[in-house]
Amino acid sequence: AEFTVDDVFSVPGVGTVVSGTLVSGKVKAGDTMLMGPDSMGKFEQVHIKSIHRKRLPVQEVVAGQAAAFALKKIKKNQVRKGTAFIGLGGEVPKAVWEFRGEVVILHHPTTIMTNYQAMVHVGAVRQTAQITWMSTEALRTGDKAIVNFKFVKTPEWIQTGRRFVFREGRTKAVGTVVELVYGPPPADVMRNKMKHRKSNQAPKPDSNRSKRKQDIKAKTA
Repeated sequence: AEFTVDDVFSVPGVGTVVSGTLVSGKVKAGDTMLMGPDSMGKFEQVHIKSIHRKRLPVQEVVAGQAAAFALKKIKKNQVRKGTAFIGLGGEVPKAVWEFRGEVVILHHPTTIMTNYQAMVHVGAVRQTAQITWMSTEALRTGDKAIVNFKFVKTPEWIQTGRRFVFREGRTKAVGTVVELVYGPPPADVMRNKMKHRKSNQAPKPDSNRSKRKQDIKAKTA
């Protein structure tokens, strides 16, 4: 089974609730699925407490239906738009930082070169991606090429054959995912994550007890 998240809610008395569409398979209330990827591309098991469709509780949903899942022991900030829920028993899902797609440029005012960044939409996934390689030197309106995209912020779970939209301002392009590029996180992304962690770790304030000890030492000295 595959479920993609369109929106995330925090409901009082229920907890975290995700809404989206079941792309394939069947999901029942009480099932355990793999949720991810997180910022490092990992998946974790999550328990589906209950399922609602059109504000009514149901026991199961099938492919093609929109539904809302109530999650057990999951915080709202652990889920985002584009998060995938994958059924157990199949292949272990792997997130990718980069993918290769066959692109057709519908409109662009000038030329597109490598290192160009724009918003990529693949199903429910929506994230800025950077062009790292192209089969031609430059792309203009009406051109067709094979392009390598690298996600800027976090890895995503996508599949080959999926259609995607590439846009930024008046620039619009469509394409198909033809290859997934598996590998470690880019070095620049890891550096940014380490800087962010250090900035979030605020220095611990001195306790009143230690201040009193310092004052007593200063007076006796």
